Amino acid sequence: MKETNSEPLWGERPEPFTLLQDLVMNWWVILLAGLAGLMLATVAAGVRYTPRYTARATYAVASKQGANAFSNLSAANQMAQTFSKILQSSLMTRTIQETLGDEELDAQISARVIDNTNLLELSVTGASPRQVTDVIRAVMDHYSEVAYYTVGRTVMTLLEEPEVPLAPDNPLNRGAAAKKGFAAGAGLCCAAVLALSYWCSALKRESDIEKKLDARSLGAIGYERKYKTPRELLHRSKAALLADSPLASQRFAEDYKRLAARVEYRLGRSGGKVLVITSVSENEGKSTLAANLAITLAARGKRVLLVDGDIRRPAQFLILGVDVQEKNELGEYLKGSGTPTDVILPTNRPRLFFLGGRGCYSSSTELLRSQRLPHLLEQCRQLVDFILIDTPPVGLIGDAQVFSQYADGVLLTARQNYMLAEDINEVLDDFADNRANVLGVVLNGEMSFDRLLEQLPGAGRAGYGRHERGDARG
Repeated sequence: MKETNSEPLWGERPEPFTLLQDLVMNWWVILLAGLAGLMLATVAAGVRYTPRYTARATYAVASKQGANAFSNLSAANQMAQTFSKILQSSLMTRTIQETLGDEELDAQISARVIDNTNLLELSVTGASPRQVTDVIRAVMDHYSEVAYYTVGRTVMTLLEEPEVPLAPDNPLNRGAAAKKGFAAGAGLCCAAVLALSYWCSALKRESDIEKKLDARSLGAIGYERKYKTPRELLHRSKAALLADSPLASQRFAEDYKRLAARVEYRLGRSGGKVLVITSVSENEGKSTLAANLAITLAARGKRVLLVDGDIRRPAQFLILGVDVQEKNELGEYLKGSGTPTDVILPTNRPRLFFLGGRGCYSSSTELLRSQRLPHLLEQCRQLVDFILIDTPPVGLIGDAQVFSQYADGVLLTARQNYMLAEDINEVLDDFADNRANVLGVVLNGEMSFDRLLEQLPGAGRAGYGRHERGDARG
């Protein structure tokens, strides 16, 4: 088993689309992280918050030496400078402490001249309205004692009495803290998701198949938007997008042409006809891939039988639009009723035949171990060029291993950025232990920004599907 190294290869750039995909898939984790950051920031803002209140008193300063405006303005500026030193002096501090009975003065006292006036504003800032009011009144009562010789040349007239401040100067802004907390929490979570995505061992691009898995690469099938117009999205048709559909892009059809050529070549080297198509898990697109591969091989002039081997949850009759009666059910045949001619049905596409059903059989593994299955497959080998068997995911049930005993090869479908490489390698090892011939792995639903741009409206959609379907019917 190949050891999967989660570290990206040196110099290999990340696939931007898979990074974006992981962000979108983990949107709820990012949202929860943002909400957690919001709550923590809000609580922290409340805990760290200290309100600051300011009480103010305004004086008019006049010079005793002259009554003109210039002298009064000059006196106010000189008084502001001197007064600030007086307020910061140890003598003023001790006087206020003795007056209030406090051992420590936790307040900021300042004085400033209001621009272009002879008005002096005295302000005290502290942690409580009561404290700043008491301090400013103590200053007003005792400043003349502390600065007797300094203020003797000026006249200070009180114009505005200090009032008890009702609101803090720095109101708590919980909204801003919440926004910053949400952005920080969501941002850190996004960074973590991107880091995990970058170091994850899931298959990001086709080249990862042979770098991380014990298997060859059979190519990649690009992601194709099923709903190409708002009307299609509104109606949400359940029909699968097939390679010969007029809505399929040229690149999508070409991907299946290349895959069909590789499958035909690798099976042809050993004279094989029967191919099991499976995946590790559900939702990897194996049924649609099997149907499109069968359609493409039939369009290349081969007689193809598509077998829906998932008799627990059949889907191919819906994809191909085949009307299946009870007598045509593969499950009924395996139970002992009917003949091969009853269960092999034609489709609306030339050279493409269907074997399967629409009924659900819970005991699928027991039915598949019937001796009627190898007999049926052996007869089908004589009728067609290729037999493609769509089986349930290997991780859910062992039906794929049963079919692989009678097959000439196994094709494993792996959805882009879906399963870890080590999980895929375990399935590959299991097939190897059962002596199954794994032809290779197909990366399904590969998406990149260049593919996305090609699928935008008017971005070069081609009519390959029409021509291919016309050739098949001709």
